[in-house]
Amino acid sequence: MKLRWQLVVSHLVSTLTVALLIGAVHLFLLLRSTRVLEQQSLDASLATASHLLSQKVTELEADRDAMAAFVAPTSLTPDVEQLGRLHDLLALYRVERVEVFDGLRKEAEAYRWERGIGSSLETPWFPHNPNIAAKIAAGRNATWVHRGTDGRASLKLAAPLRFAAPGEHRWLVVSEPLDGTLLGEIVPAQTFGALEVGGQTLAVWPDTPGSPQPDLASLAAYLPRGTFSFLFKPLLAVRPTLQLDDGTVVSVELMASPVRSGESLLVGLQAWFVVLAGGMLLAFTLGNSLANRLLAPLSALLDGTAAMARGHLMVRLPQGRNDELGALTREFNRMADEIRNTYLASISTLAEVVEAKSRYTREHVERVEALVLATVDVLEHRGWVRFSSHQRFLLSVAAILHDVGKIAIGNEILNKSGPLDAAERQQILTHPEVGALIVERMGKLERAAEIIRCAHEHFDG
Repeated sequence: MKLRWQLVVSHLVSTLTVALLIGAVHLFLLLRSTRVLEQQSLDASLATASHLLSQKVTELEADRDAMAAFVAPTSLTPDVEQLGRLHDLLALYRVERVEVFDGLRKEAEAYRWERGIGSSLETPWFPHNPNIAAKIAAGRNATWVHRGTDGRASLKLAAPLRFAAPGEHRWLVVSEPLDGTLLGEIVPAQTFGALEVGGQTLAVWPDTPGSPQPDLASLAAYLPRGTFSFLFKPLLAVRPTLQLDDGTVVSVELMASPVRSGESLLVGLQAWFVVLAGGMLLAFTLGNSLANRLLAPLSALLDGTAAMARGHLMVRLPQGRNDELGALTREFNRMADEIRNTYLASISTLAEVVEAKSRYTREHVERVEALVLATVDVLEHRGWVRFSSHQRFLLSVAAILHDVGKIAIGNEILNKSGPLDAAERQQILTHPEVGALIVERMGKLERAAEIIRCAHEHFDG
């Protein structure tokens, strides 16, 4: 993998790790706060339901006492008129079932259709619970829960009739079925509820489909569902509400679906994905920018080194950084200067050797170099061609050393004042090839050697 992509990928991985960590913490805090709010909301609903149940019992006690005051002065007989009076009382006080007892005998009873009917709602007389029996025998009001053989439970409220004849003991008992209808009046919407006594469930709302025994846990599958709410357990809350005379406590239990937790999870995930996408884009941009900033000097160093290897001795990198990469660039330039100076020293030495052979050769070399550089300037000024610094350097070297091959020719031939004979001329014509071989052995100057080799050729080759 290239260094650029290593830098970009490292930024992406770092950003992804940080985003995952931040997203996990954010989701945890969001879900916890949402869960707390949901539980607080359910607790508030439970407090309302408990208050409504307590208010319902208070109303039943008031109805019981009012009915007892009405029934006490008269003795009920099983005729149509007396039964009609009891039913009128049921309609007046909205009581489901009322029973009047004389001693151990049931004197009369009346009940509403559907909720108040059924043998399981009949009051066993005397109650088997010793605490209730003692309170009734003592002529005091009593409240307890009775559960019939079919599992139906009812709340019993008994009151003594004060106008009984000497030796007579009469009581009035009001029954309120503890069923889904009662729960439906006190349980808030979107919430399931149950009534419990001593850890046993008496009734649930709504009724459990196809189950004769009430069970709030079985209703969890019917709770309203939202996005991701299936990942969370249902919310539960229990509150003791009624302390009965038989020593038991009636509790209200509510269960709600964690819809808001699921919605919060969805919102949190959407926000996390947006942040993640933005972070990844930012990380890619920053990583690519950092890669460009770090790799630009490295690429320049790589290109400069390759150019030096190809013989471009005039390479010099721009210096604009004060960090380690800037120091590396400065060291490269210093190395390039030393290599260039070494070659220039070699060229200068060769030029001095040529100059020592002949004063004419020295003056000729200077004129050729000046003409070459002037020609380059004219060509560039007219826009016909552009020469790099390396090309200028090679032309200058070729101009200076184009006659370096003459060091292999004797002075008597170089300094001869008259015309050369055929043999001498043939020897003079060998100096371009000899000079090119000398320059080639210096290394990095192959292009200059090629120019030298072409000296004294005709324009047509």
